[in-house]
Amino acid sequence: MIGKVGKSRTAAKTGSKSQFGDVVNYIIREADGKGREVPDTEMGVMNMPGNLDEPDAIIAQMDGIADKAHRKAKFKGDPVYHLVLSWRPEDIPKPDQIKDCVRHTLKALGMDECQAVWAIHRDTDDDHVHIAVNRVHPEKGVVMGPPRRDYLIIDKVMRELEIKHGFARDNGPFITLDGKGGPHIVRMSRKERLEKGLLKSGDEQGPAMTQAAKAAERSQGVPSFQEWAQGDPTQAFREALNNPRAAWLDVHAALANYGMVIQPKGSGMIVSTILESERVLACPVSKLDRSFTKMKLELRMGPFIPAPSLPRSPATTYEKFLHDHQAGTRSDGPAPYDDKEGQRIKRRAERQAEREDLHARYKADQQLIKDTRRDVRQTLMGRQKSERDAFQASIKAHKQAFMAKEAAKGTSAAMGKSLWAYEAARAKEALQKKHLKERHGLPRTMVWRDWLEQQAAMGDEAALATLRGIRYREGRKASQEKNGIEGEELEALKPILSGLHHEIDHRRQLIHYRNDQGAKLFTDTGPRIEMHDRAEASVEAALRIAAQKYSAVDITGGAAFREQAARQAARLGIQVRDKDLQRVWQEERLAIQAKLQETRVPRQDRSRVLPDGAKPLHAQKQHESSQQKAREPVRKRPHHRRDDLGH
Repeated sequence: MIGKVGKSRTAAKTGSKSQFGDVVNYIIREADGKGREVPDTEMGVMNMPGNLDEPDAIIAQMDGIADKAHRKAKFKGDPVYHLVLSWRPEDIPKPDQIKDCVRHTLKALGMDECQAVWAIHRDTDDDHVHIAVNRVHPEKGVVMGPPRRDYLIIDKVMRELEIKHGFARDNGPFITLDGKGGPHIVRMSRKERLEKGLLKSGDEQGPAMTQAAKAAERSQGVPSFQEWAQGDPTQAFREALNNPRAAWLDVHAALANYGMVIQPKGSGMIVSTILESERVLACPVSKLDRSFTKMKLELRMGPFIPAPSLPRSPATTYEKFLHDHQAGTRSDGPAPYDDKEGQRIKRRAERQAEREDLHARYKADQQLIKDTRRDVRQTLMGRQKSERDAFQASIKAHKQAFMAKEAAKGTSAAMGKSLWAYEAARAKEALQKKHLKERHGLPRTMVWRDWLEQQAAMGDEAALATLRGIRYREGRKASQEKNGIEGEELEALKPILSGLHHEIDHRRQLIHYRNDQGAKLFTDTGPRIEMHDRAEASVEAALRIAAQKYSAVDITGGAAFREQAARQAARLGIQVRDKDLQRVWQEERLAIQAKLQETRVPRQDRSRVLPDGAKPLHAQKQHESSQQKAREPVRKRPHHRRDDLGH
């Protein structure tokens, strides 16, 4: 689990009259822009009456406590404390676990008596709960937190909750170590974590990705422009700089081969490319390499010289890379395995055709929306204007009747006018909300990832397989350090091995396998099987599924697990593709063959494979039989004459 402090979204930042209105309305609705509400079982309030069926009343209570503290000059700061707790993709927290995590965290921060609103959001691969806390105590009227260095307290609480509920572990300033007395939490510096291999150094990871690049990667389902540019284009950039006589024209020529340009922006420099839709993608040049800064480049090559406007046809571009990934020309799953019969090659070609058709449908859908949205919007706006005009006319027409009715009740003219204004304003607000909802319902273009999720929800197998491939690619780097089995997925995701209990997560397209006690043994993600248990039976069950799905497998994780799984794969006759495991696999196969040879020794030669002095079982039985006969009395056989036999 990871905990962090989010944006407060207060009145000072949004212009709203309410301190808590924006953040509470954001929390109780899914953060996917579709306006879906969070289920009632996955949200709640603390330390105040009411529920989130009436959010306006909850917001009014929280605003009232904060305003009271402001009026009495007890507090002049931001009353909103917005906290986000996030789980790893393999964890699906239950409502009672979420509630306990919220209470446990606020108690550790010393804010368990404050008003709070929380709701779980499941709109991303990582389930996360948003918590809005009123820092002002509802009774004392004083500020209750957060304490100094709250990030350290939150991080330690995350480790406690992982142990308490059995969630997957994350690392931060505090880490969980397993000892003889069970798991215990210790704090480690960044240097200590680097030395123990619990954290990768920045040099190994490369320049950090910008938030915009991370968002683009998720929405496109493809590595971002920044990540793509860190590959071959950056290498070409370095090679151009390695020339002792390097000049700006050399750099421009190297980047132009990838459809990119470099130019100053502000106090730094950026590299950019233009898509066919005329959208410009850019990233700071320092994100390609930490040594690429404007100051260092100009010291090396002199003042910046713009690129010449010469026609050039780039060898490859990010646009082509994007299309190839989304259309299935480049696979998101593990490397393909070619079997001798060619069945996998045939199925792979079929899946690529399905991906190409899927991408063509996506492009057609988005173009149709673009072509029709303007006409649909103009029609809607015209109808709404007519409704507003009719509403104004209706209000004016009913004003006299309303005033007369109130006068008959004995209401004064001034009071009657106020009541009429209230009724008119309430009706107008209802009409405005209706119109806003209709405008939100207008067809909108969707990014590739959202469109895939929409199609997957309708049961499109090609979309489901594509999503699984994207999730595999996104977690590939981290997965190499975890115990697991990978292979090229060619069949639809389905539960296998009826002896185990399986739990299907339809939204994420995962199958969790559990034992009779409910413990999670492993998870089938499609192109990868994540191991949660290293017992022989669990690994064998996972390998049997892998054999059914992949035929040949790659094994990831620690050295001990990889050797264990490779030996079991050899015993099951499953091919292992890892080159470093071939020796282990062959040794196990030879050992199996040797055992089989022992059981197949010819009858006359079986004594040769027995220990000295030992006799085969059939020889022992013959010896015992002869001993028994020697102890029996000798009986004479009666003599018969030929005449007695009737001859």
